[in-house]
Amino acid sequence: MLETMINQAVDIFRGTFLTGDWIALVIAFGSVLVASLLMRRGGQIGSMTLLALVLFALGGYLRGFFRGVSPEGVSEGSRAVAQLEQSWNSFMSLSAGSLLAYFIAFMVFILVLFSVRSVLSRG
Repeated sequence: MLETMINQAVDIFRGTFLTGDWIALVIAFGSVLVASLLMRRGGQIGSMTLLALVLFALGGYLRGFFRGVSPEGVSEGSRAVAQLEQSWNSFMSLSAGSLLAYFIAFMVFILVLFSVRSVLSRG
């Protein structure tokens, strides 16, 4: 059970942070950077990880909205709703293990950036 969770976390980590998709990488690192900069103490790691995941999801939604080509006769509002439905369906299709793996991967990066920031601010 634990080995399966660790393998899934490593796969999510690789799929999110080590792919060639530069836009997704910028969105992920941007959300982690914002969360680590807003974090004031180590006890906030859970809420800051949740914030980073929400920012990552929002960035993915906006990427899909601005990247999608609007067919002729389709308004921007209906395209936004269609993208929102697609994003919601993608979220609902994630398993609990995948959500936990995303949480762990983002938490590790936030802790690393927070630790670096803390060490540099003391120096």
